[in-house]
Amino acid sequence: MDNQTLPTGHYTSTIYTAIKEQRYQDAIDILQIEYQNFPRSRAALSLLGYCYYRINDFAQAAQCYEQLVSICPDVEEYKLYYAQSLYKSGLYADALKAAIRVESEQYQQRVLMLQSIVKYDQDELPASKGYLDQCQGDDPDVVINYAAIAFKEGNYVDARNQYNEALNTMGYQADLAYNVALCYYKEKQYGPALRTIAEIIDKGIRNHPELSVGSGTDGIDVRSVGNSAVLKETCLIEALNLKAAIEYEMKSTEPAKVATEATAAKEALTDMPPRLESELDPVTLHNQVRHR
Repeated sequence: MDNQTLPTGHYTSTIYTAIKEQRYQDAIDILQIEYQNFPRSRAALSLLGYCYYRINDFAQAAQCYEQLVSICPDVEEYKLYYAQSLYKSGLYADALKAAIRVESEQYQQRVLMLQSIVKYDQDELPASKGYLDQCQGDDPDVVINYAAIAFKEGNYVDARNQYNEALNTMGYQADLAYNVALCYYKEKQYGPALRTIAEIIDKGIRNHPELSVGSGTDGIDVRSVGNSAVLKETCLIEALNLKAAIEYEMKSTEPAKVATEATAAKEALTDMPPRLESELDPVTLHNQVRHR
């Protein structure tokens, strides 16, 4: 029964529908049954690895891809996914070892990018740049990584220009817009930062009304939206936390506006999509304490 594929029909349709609808845990629950029956099922392991990665369970994803590398040693893609999962698990040395085992020219750009990111996270910025310098310069992801390095070095203007370059190439993406706003914040250009944040919030509200932005400020009792993939993609939490920080700093530097800015800072926090206290991130919790 080695390398048994998933059965066709309704069973397979249910799995792929769950994945399409981003109900990854539902897909995992079904796939676990398949995996228990056929522990060397390439299809089950591949889909499990993908789903675990999407829910940020990188340790489990790494285990799936490690098994796939053992079962299918000639499939370079699995070697790359294994290295990426190890990196996401914080196992930097293991990730670098796994990355150099990817031999296909097809994946060399992604391997170099991964090696660069590992060195970036280890604060070895010259080494990180060295890997980026070997990449194809017209790749927007390369520009984004150069921007991240510039930001970490404190070169906020260069970082902002590079993030804007990536935005112009790739089209609007909330995370890139947030990085632009963060650069403005670091430069103490609060006006442009707030305008960029306003765009992130407006797009989040318009594209995802189900996230109930502003319901807390309006006193509407709605259920938690959780920390969904959609919420993460909108960068609404990050943008509203940054807005609260800016309003707080403006209150400190412009005493005449203390009441106005204090209210604006609190509203930035109550405007957030509703989540349970157990679902709140450390930055939000910190800001809530500061603005009580």
